Formats: sequence, structure tokens, C-alpha cells
Amino acid sequence: MRPGRQARWRRQRGQSLVETAVMIVVILAIALWTFELGWLMYTYTVLADAANEGVRYAIVHSAGDPAGTQAKVKSFASASMHDVSALTASVTFPDSTAVPPNRVRVTVTYTYVPFLPKSISAPTMTTYAEGRMVVQ
Repeated sequence: MRPGRQARWRRQRGQSLVETAVMIVVILAIALWTFELGWLMYTYTVLADAANEGVRYAIVHSAGDPAGTQAKVKSFASASMHDVSALTASVTFPDSTAVPPNRVRVTVTYTYVPFLPKSISAPTMTTYAEGRMVVQ
């Protein structure tokens, strides 16, 4: 055996350990960011569905019932593991009256709380849904 080969192996002894440590950090960061993005999209979907549920409630209960609509939105969002204390729901009537067949708009605002608060800021999400009340 040549004398240079053993010397080279000794110099490279910890190389794979260092490469593995660097790649574990990168892979873990990508996995956490993927999870965070998925939770962000899930939160937005829950808010949009809560706004739609609020519009349905307001349409069925003529004259809007703003307090009942807000309670319905919060109960819908709380069923999905979200902190509803950071959620506000507002009920407005774009046609300036709550008498059918006018429109009702439910706006849901939520301050997103990330799992990785030091890596991203907390955005405020606003979703809304609108529907027309009908006379039955």
C-alpha cells in the first residue's frame, strides 16, 4: 500500500459527519417551512368557510341577526383548532338594509399566530363572503 492513501483517509475521517449535520439542518428547515405554509393555508380556508357559514346563517335568519351570525362564525372556526379570541367577525348590509331581498356581507379578520414566530411575522388575514337574502 502506498503511504499517501492512509494519510488521505485520516484527513477525511469526519467529512461525512459534517455533511450529514449540515443536510439535517437544511432538511429540517424545509420540513418546518412546509408545515408552516400548510397551516397558513388551512387557516385561510377555515376563515373563508367560516365567512360562508356566517352568510348562510344570516340569509336563513331574515333581518341578518348580526349577533347570531358572529356567534355562528366563531363556533365554526373554533371547531377547527383555532384560537377564536383573535378572530373578529363583522356583518354588514351593502344595500343599507337587512330586509330581504338585499345582500349581506360577513367579513372575518384573524391575526395569524405562526408556529415559528421568530422566522416569520404574524400576518393579519381578512376574508369575506357575500350573499343575497331571499323571501320565502
